Amino acid sequence: MTKTNQKLIIIDGNAIIHRSFHALPPTMTTKSGQVVNAVYGFTLFLIKALSDLKPDYIVLTLDKKDKTFRHLEYKEYKAQRVKAPDELYEQIPLVKKIAEAFDIPIYDLSGFEADDLIGTISRQVNSGIKKIIMTGDMDTLQLINNDTQVYTMSRGITDSVLYGAKEVEDRYNLKPNQMIDYKALRGDPSDNIPGVKGIGEKTASELLNNFKTLDKVYEAVDKSSGKIKPRIWGLLKEHKKEAYLSQKLATIDQNAPIKFGLEAARCQKLDKAKIIALFSALEFKSLVPRLNSLDKYLAPEPNKTAEIENLFTISDKLARDEKKFQYQLINSNSDFKSFLKILSQQKIFVLDTETTSLDPLTTTLLGISFSWQEGEAYYLDINQNYHWLKELAPILADEKIKKCGHNIKFDLKVLNNQGLEAKGIYFDTMIASYLLNPENRQHNLDAITFAELGWEKINRKDLLGEKFAELDFSGVSPKKMAIYSGEDADFTWRLVSILEKKLKAEKLWDLFQDIEVPLIPVLAKMENTGILLNKKILKQMSGELKIEINKLEKDIHKLAGTKFNIKSTKQLKEILYEKLAIATKGIKKTKTGLSTAAEQLEKLKDAHPIIPLLQNYRELTKLLSTYVEALPGLVSQKTGRLHTNFNQTITATGRLSSNDPNLQNIPTKTALGKKIRQAFIAEKGYVFASLDYSQIELRLVAHMSADKRMLQAFAHNEDIHAITAAAINEVPLDKVTLEMRREAKAVNFGVIYGQGPHGLSQGAGIPYQKAQEFIAKYFVTYAGIKKYIATNLEFAQKHGYVETLLGRRRNLPEINSTIIMMQKSAERMAINMPFQGTAADMIKLAMIKIAQLIAKENDIRMILQVHDELIFEIKEESVKKYIGQIKDIMENIIKLKVPIIVDIKYGTNWGEMK
Repeated sequence: MTKTNQKLIIIDGNAIIHRSFHALPPTMTTKSGQVVNAVYGFTLFLIKALSDLKPDYIVLTLDKKDKTFRHLEYKEYKAQRVKAPDELYEQIPLVKKIAEAFDIPIYDLSGFEADDLIGTISRQVNSGIKKIIMTGDMDTLQLINNDTQVYTMSRGITDSVLYGAKEVEDRYNLKPNQMIDYKALRGDPSDNIPGVKGIGEKTASELLNNFKTLDKVYEAVDKSSGKIKPRIWGLLKEHKKEAYLSQKLATIDQNAPIKFGLEAARCQKLDKAKIIALFSALEFKSLVPRLNSLDKYLAPEPNKTAEIENLFTISDKLARDEKKFQYQLINSNSDFKSFLKILSQQKIFVLDTETTSLDPLTTTLLGISFSWQEGEAYYLDINQNYHWLKELAPILADEKIKKCGHNIKFDLKVLNNQGLEAKGIYFDTMIASYLLNPENRQHNLDAITFAELGWEKINRKDLLGEKFAELDFSGVSPKKMAIYSGEDADFTWRLVSILEKKLKAEKLWDLFQDIEVPLIPVLAKMENTGILLNKKILKQMSGELKIEINKLEKDIHKLAGTKFNIKSTKQLKEILYEKLAIATKGIKKTKTGLSTAAEQLEKLKDAHPIIPLLQNYRELTKLLSTYVEALPGLVSQKTGRLHTNFNQTITATGRLSSNDPNLQNIPTKTALGKKIRQAFIAEKGYVFASLDYSQIELRLVAHMSADKRMLQAFAHNEDIHAITAAAINEVPLDKVTLEMRREAKAVNFGVIYGQGPHGLSQGAGIPYQKAQEFIAKYFVTYAGIKKYIATNLEFAQKHGYVETLLGRRRNLPEINSTIIMMQKSAERMAINMPFQGTAADMIKLAMIKIAQLIAKENDIRMILQVHDELIFEIKEESVKKYIGQIKDIMENIIKLKVPIIVDIKYGTNWGEMK
């Protein structure tokens, strides 16, 4: 047969599925809780193979569930394998759907493994076509010949190796046709193929290099020629039967009863929309851009970049009614007047600002897009018409007109710095998506649009090129911006109705409307207000820290006996585990060897004097880089203040987080943390007031569990940690020591974080057995808490979620997982989330009410929230005017079965408050 350049890929489906399942985290799930790590890995490798190998034909082979002829031959075949979790098998139908979307025919056959089908297909296809076996293991190397190669995963799922005869010889020092006999001699533990007991990889290779085949090896054994070492000769003679059985088991059957149709496997022009729709259902948004590498295989489709050049219309590839979208550019006064008249008649609309950067304080406002009708949007070219803002102001400030957006807090801040106030905030699609799926981190507009509507939005790269990460649209023409921003507004409008229905169906609407949406302008104002920073304190601290770090570095090098880069994980591992030979029992391993992570070094703190020095070095260098040197550079030149960002859509429990900079993670209990906080100062004539909920999560435990002993303790303002210490140590209250109280405090908080004996042992620094005893005694003392936890876990297992007192939910589909690690993690979340989430809801409600109290006041500012604490900047003479009212709001924001207590401190800086 004449040789051609045509290629056939034969996919070893099960090998890739198994490899992907174990290489990717089982936490890779859809919103519904479906684990998709294996199908994701399969799809990723498929796209890579199509892109790299550019085949003309492709076919998928899979195992069937039933036993094969090998099981009949040898009952112990694969018998040692632990049954894979259900989460793996549940993904095989999804892999088949991927194959269908890519028009790949599927072959499976009872009694035969996928490897046998691969061998048979490879034999049936004529020698003029190159066969490439796509797999995740090495089982098919025996099939390699002049026309057949093996393309396999390497190092996880992202790298690959293409094996031909040379590559097999380089790795194994054997030819491909010797791989069967190699397994016959050394066995294959993964398949429970016995081989010759006592012969390993090295000996098997040596024997085959010397004698070429298993038969020739046994000819030498039978002749007793002395060419084989006595010990090996004895093993071979004793286990001859097992060797030939193993040869049979390892041989791929190339005569399975199937007839392969090559033409049916021809690569077709793929329907990209069909693939994207499936990716949308599986939430594989990150794979969509990778389809661009498959131009050879994709059917022609409208080009979005070209559509942008065509001004106002984009064809919606996915819309069944083939409707056109009208995105209109407003860049003349006459058009603006007409637009303004229409806008003023709307009861609700979406708005979206476009800027030159993500800093709302200094950015230039380029334009604003509006939408209130599906498929329509208006883009105002503000950059050339700033005078329009004054005419927009009354509509934006009208509370009766509902405003919607995506991450609308950013838009509020941008408008605020233009002297505009937008009121009547009704909907934020980012926050709505978060409430529905709080465990998901992808709440950007592109991701939500793709997930809910299957629509792939215009990529910023289409507009910004390689500078897309800078988000500076100043160089983009208004015509293109009308399309880009108009699409944002249009699809945000579409999402509003979809997500509103879902929020109401899931009974999350009240939480959304009463807490999350009213909080948006509160946070926007706090962020725009900022906080003053004393740079001199940090400059002095920087010098002191550098001296201390330099000294630590010298001491570490001295103990190590050599200079090395302390920040290099590779070099540190060599010093600790090789040069110093520190015992490694209990130390976790990573892909690159033994771990040097903080929690692992903590286990070694008493093993060698170098460890505490390393811990101190890491702490100081982190504080230096993260805060001491970084904070001064983040002070706004415009305001002279530091402006953090509060995030509503990051934590799964509902807590706010802080970034750029993160002001919630500055250490509170160390001298250095205190000194950093001293750099945060009140304006002259003002003081800081801190109002902090006291033991709020424990009070919520008492309320939600209705435990009589804990309710009594809080009702009488008793020391809950001392009471717990007395109970678990079985001593009178007046005999409780500080150490007992410390341990009891760890137990109190450990229980509400779902800790077991192991976690408590590590967290409290106590022996495992003692931790076990403490937990047992704790649940005897607080039987109501034990019952509440059991009831809550039962609810989570039945419904797949837990919720706070105010209805915030955390979805926990993993709680019924057959993967124990995932199940236990979900159980810990189920225990803690109702307490932490309710505390988060409470302080958010308090912030909203306090913001209403001080809205029109100029002598008080709410500037920070650190979990259970609120910090205000108040004029000295106005402190008494507000503090009592704020304390009253916080302590009565919801009614509990126990008193809510708020502690108050004052100071001119954050680090010295009393």
